[in-house]
Amino acid sequence: MSFIAALLREFPAAQKYKLQLQALENENGRLKTENAALKDELAQYTDQWATLDGPAVNALIYLSQYERGNATQIAEAYRMNIRIAETYLGHLEREAYVQSHSNGEAAHYGLARRGRRYLRERGFLK
Repeated sequence: MSFIAALLREFPAAQKYKLQLQALENENGRLKTENAALKDELAQYTDQWATLDGPAVNALIYLSQYERGNATQIAEAYRMNIRIAETYLGHLEREAYVQSHSNGEAAHYGLARRGRRYLRERGFLK
């Protein structure tokens, strides 16, 4: 049952506003649909124009090759300072490019869907 039907049933005096209320309900539905489409479009452009620098991309490439890894492994693989690797992994996690998994020790990271898509769109992942 729609909100309008319930309102009209509970408040018969509101019957005289039925057409206006239905129009508002229809407009609200149309705006919700349009809003969802615009959010999808914005996400597409945000991903399209998002750029990451070398160490961040290297971390994503490492995770795409080994399925999971930690800051120490990535730092060793690309000869970077471990603090830099940790900083980039933190940023990539906040931006949903990677997901962290903790086993009580150092956090391990895996490539998230957004990270995989980033690499694929830029030709780093087949």
